Amino acid sequence: MTRLPDPATLVKGTGLPSSAPLQRVLVSELERIQQLCVNSQTPVVTTGTFEAALRESVRIRGGAVIAEYKQASPTLGPFAAGTPLLPQLQAYREGGAAAFSILAEPAFFYGHPDHLRQAAAFGVPRLYKGFVLAETQLDEAAACGAQAVLLIARVLKGHTTAFAEAARSRGLEPLVELHDLTEVPFAQAAQSRLVGINARDLSTFTLGEPSAAPLRRAFPDAVLIRESGLATPGDAVASLQAGFDAVLMGEALMRSPDPRDFLARVFSGLAREAS
Repeated sequence: MTRLPDPATLVKGTGLPSSAPLQRVLVSELERIQQLCVNSQTPVVTTGTFEAALRESVRIRGGAVIAEYKQASPTLGPFAAGTPLLPQLQAYREGGAAAFSILAEPAFFYGHPDHLRQAAAFGVPRLYKGFVLAETQLDEAAACGAQAVLLIARVLKGHTTAFAEAARSRGLEPLVELHDLTEVPFAQAAQSRLVGINARDLSTFTLGEPSAAPLRRAFPDAVLIRESGLATPGDAVASLQAGFDAVLMGEALMRSPDPRDFLARVFSGLAREAS
């Protein structure tokens, strides 16, 4: 397996200004992982549980939702701080979420690896949503029982393949996140079967409107996931109808007074469009 780069080199190589939200998060994570000590897990064969759950939801419901537990962000601050974890995840499951995304970054997103461990009680596949710079974070994800891990191509660049291989060796499915089409070759080289496109500009955290069509041409067999900027059930339905297989939703669900009903409206909207 290819040796992974020094995490500090990755942080320096993003090209982002020090004031950029992502860069601030990466610097914070760099400090955290220097203190992180996780016992390596015995390598297991990747089962494809996370991908399979998304594809099954597409088959049955016409699309999939990855429901995210996120209490804060660098730009919004603690917008949902204190939201109880288990009732929120229970609502997600009852609403039809195919998978969970659980934030593991503590300083800006109020996440914690223990949230992934607790989420195992629901039997729903879980994504370790972090800012991976080092093997120790992959070990952390595996130790927490995650089935998938987020890899940000904007950060890992030409090392995305090496990180994907390291993730798979730990039984983790890599979800490679892109922010523009110039990053497509990184995900292609990594042979990613889970490809996300984040609508959020990493320098300003403002939102754009990504298209599924060029991604489908680049990744004809992958599960395509739209991330960020989805505020309503209608937004999710529109993205799924526009060619994405799945959507990842966090803020809107965390702000919703009834996340179960929010998700139910996504799937009822898909059913109406299909009829």
